[in-house]
Amino acid sequence: MRMALNHTSGLPNWAGGPLGFDRKPGERWQYSGEGYVLLQRAVEAVTNEKLDDFMERQVFQPLGMTRSGYSSKPRLEKYIVPRVGKGGAPMKLRPFLTPVSAFTLYTSAHDYGLFLAALLNDERSLRQIVESPVPVNPKLNLSWGLGWGLEQDKADTLIWHWGNNPGYRAFVIASPRTGDGFIMFTNSDGGLRLAEPLSNKILPGPHKLFRFHLLREGLDNLLCETFDVCL
Repeated sequence: MRMALNHTSGLPNWAGGPLGFDRKPGERWQYSGEGYVLLQRAVEAVTNEKLDDFMERQVFQPLGMTRSGYSSKPRLEKYIVPRVGKGGAPMKLRPFLTPVSAFTLYTSAHDYGLFLAALLNDERSLRQIVESPVPVNPKLNLSWGLGWGLEQDKADTLIWHWGNNPGYRAFVIASPRTGDGFIMFTNSDGGLRLAEPLSNKILPGPHKLFRFHLLREGLDNLLCETFDVCL
C-alpha cells in the first residue's frame, strides 16, 4: 500500500494492455495512476463498499463536503463548469459514471478547502505523509510522500499536487508548518500557468517544483523529462 501511495509500485501510468510491472516494486519513483486504482480495489474489497459510498461516509459527510463525489450525480451537475475549448468555446464534460480514484473526483474549491484544512490540522496524518520521502528529483528538492508531492528545503516541507484532465487543470500546495496554502481549479488546458505566480505570492518562492516535467505541457514536457531542459 505504501508503494502504491508514494508511486514506487513499479506499475505504469495507464497500461496499454494487460497490467504488469515496468520495474521491480520499490526500486524507484514512477508516477502511476494504476497504483491508485489497485488501492481503490483493495479498499472496496475490504469494506465491501464502492469507492463513492466509502468516501461519502468516511470523508465527504464528516467534513461537510456536500459538492463532492467520485461519479456523476444530479445534485452535482448544476455546479459543473464547462471546460474551455479552442477559441474559447465552452465544452460540456463527459460524465464519469464509474468511480476511479485516480481521476474522477468531482469537487469544489470550497469542499477541497475543507479537506485541506482538516489535513493540515491532523498531525498524525501529516507525519505519515512526510516521514519517509522517496526521491524524485534531487536537483529540484522534490520527493514524494504518501499521496503527496513534497518540496523540501531547510526551512519547510511543502505538500503539493496537481490535476490534469482534458480541459481542466488543478493545483494545491500548502505548508504544514505555517498552515498557509491555496487551491486552484481551472477549466482550461492552460490553467497550470497560474500556479507558479500564485505560489510565489502566497508561499514566497522561488519554487523549483514548477520545473518538474509533469507540470509541463506538450513540447515543454518532453524537453524537461528527456533532456532536463525546463524552460
